[in-house]
Amino acid sequence: MRTDCFAYKRNGCTALKVKQCEGCSFYKTKEQYELGQQKALERIYTLDIAKQKHISETYYGGKLEVIADES
Repeated sequence: MRTDCFAYKRNGCTALKVKQCEGCSFYKTKEQYELGQQKALERIYTLDIAKQKHISETYYGGKLEVIADES
């Protein structure tokens, strides 16, 4: 088990049901995971408001703040 993976919690993997880390395509360090999340949010915020709202409702339960593009 790779304990430096972002999905490793309490002696188990939260990304997969199978405990097989070797060759896992979900493996990322916590820093890599956080950077990926930040990049995804930055991309979402470049979309028009309707698409942002759709993504917020579909994937974030409506809790993602919708930001109007100022450009």
